[in-house]
Amino acid sequence: MTSDKPTIVLLHGLGATGRVWDSFTTAANWSGRVIAPDLRGHGSAEWSDSYSFGAMASDVSALLEADEPYVVLGHSMGGGVGAALASGFFGTAPLVLATIGVKLVWTESELSKLPEVAAKPPRIFEDQAGAADWFLKLSGLLGIVEADSSLVESGIMQEEAGWKVRQDPKSVLVVEGSPPFAQIFNGLLTPAHMSLGEHDPLVSPSDHADMSIEGPHVFSGLGHNVMVEDPALVWSWFSSLISLS
Repeated sequence: MTSDKPTIVLLHGLGATGRVWDSFTTAANWSGRVIAPDLRGHGSAEWSDSYSFGAMASDVSALLEADEPYVVLGHSMGGGVGAALASGFFGTAPLVLATIGVKLVWTESELSKLPEVAAKPPRIFEDQAGAADWFLKLSGLLGIVEADSSLVESGIMQEEAGWKVRQDPKSVLVVEGSPPFAQIFNGLLTPAHMSLGEHDPLVSPSDHADMSIEGPHVFSGLGHNVMVEDPALVWSWFSSLISLS
């Protein structure tokens, strides 16, 4: 790599695709390299027989050159993948790990439902509008992103039987078998900085009480997908972390 700036790696959440970062990358206007891949089981990425944060971290690591300096911003599930990268077990660890809206607390009831969800075949819709609406619901972007956006286009596809979302139902099992999230973020090789929206329904500041790292940055007035809701604000926070690396 010839750039003196680290590569920015952007990791999307469950149900989304790498295109969820489009407005964020526009706000960032980063002159270095930016990678926003579709994680396995999502968008253009291959489906798999198994899903884990480590497997996804290995996929991401394969996109980087040897010893390429990089920083990570992961949203929700992508934050778990970022933590796996920061463990150093799946290649060179990033210089900085920042996360948005990582769901730290999972109830037994929530975990018990995952195999049932994973076993269901993808829903088939008669028209593109139905698939687009389902994609927006699965990704938590309904009411935030327009149905005719390039992001939605990247997350749905047409087959002979009809339209469907480009997400493997089994990808929800990425959470199954993982250590408690508070443990995942302990002992990392990389400084970790967590954040969440003030109105995020999936996580709250109190969920971070048992974490060994500093409490989360809270984006006032925002929800789960803060990088879509106010990309410039999130970039201001993340860029301040990069400058410290």
